Amino acid sequence: MHRSRFSGRRLLAFCSCAAVLMAALPAAADEGYPTKPVRIIAPFPPGNSSDVAARFLGEQLAARLGQPFVVENKVGASGQVGAAYVAKADSDGYTLLMTSTSATISPAIYKSMPFNILEDFTPIVRVAVAPMVLLVKADAPYSSLEDFVSQLRRDPSRYTYATAGTGTIQHLAIAAFLSRIKTDVLGVPYKGSPQALTDLIGGQVQFMFDAVLSGRPHVESGRLKALAVASLGPIPQMPGVPAAAQSSLPELKDFEIEGWVGLLGPKDMPPGVTQRLNRAITDILTSPEMQDRLAKANIAVAPVNTPQQFAQFLRTDAKRWKDIVEAAHIPQE
Repeated sequence: MHRSRFSGRRLLAFCSCAAVLMAALPAAADEGYPTKPVRIIAPFPPGNSSDVAARFLGEQLAARLGQPFVVENKVGASGQVGAAYVAKADSDGYTLLMTSTSATISPAIYKSMPFNILEDFTPIVRVAVAPMVLLVKADAPYSSLEDFVSQLRRDPSRYTYATAGTGTIQHLAIAAFLSRIKTDVLGVPYKGSPQALTDLIGGQVQFMFDAVLSGRPHVESGRLKALAVASLGPIPQMPGVPAAAQSSLPELKDFEIEGWVGLLGPKDMPPGVTQRLNRAITDILTSPEMQDRLAKANIAVAPVNTPQQFAQFLRTDAKRWKDIVEAAHIPQE
């Protein structure tokens, strides 16, 4: 009887230890991540800000974590093809999505989506921000943003603006701008920013908002003129260009349109893997080398953020674009 009780106690103790060890296994396994190559899906073509950030980070992550981080471009439907692919992937952290502002814009534009950006993904880290700039042809007769708005209001029928497609950040930046100054202008959607910029340079359209990443080279070459950046203050990527929010136009007070790039994984990724990626990327982004490389690509490093902060940012950004779409009376597709 005594022997039986002793064995029972030993069995209970063994089971308790086993339970503790089993509970620790996922954390230990997460610390060993990655044990094989990781894919980063970029849902836009090469050269896009999300693609550039993915390739920069992939190279650095491979060096730090000891496994290849391979960037794959799966493009289409304003980033929805690549995002939907990752949403259906295994939640083990080996298929990731380097997405951008389109992820929070699309729900405001499309009635039906193949995923829910706020529910079907695990936010990891916001990587970079992409300021927007108002561009006109180099010889356009506007000396300032105020002068441009004055002429635009005087005869809006003389003007057309370009976008990189319906529902893109370029489109909504213009929509928010025109809504603020209470002016209607005809828009011309293109298949992408390069085509829109080509026609702006050629004079087929008169103005557009574009990311500094793609717009700045044309300003530096003298083919386009930057009237203002859509930010609360001047930005280092566009020296000498004033901020729209600091103009004398009260309608544009606090006017800020900024794109972003961020890394997400499928829903229910292991917290340990998420934290490991967040820590590694944060270290990379705060290094002078990475900041310099992104600056040369006209991308600004995002403020240091946790997965929880990135999740809150996504909720806030999705609401902001919904409000802009509603204020501009843009019908859902």
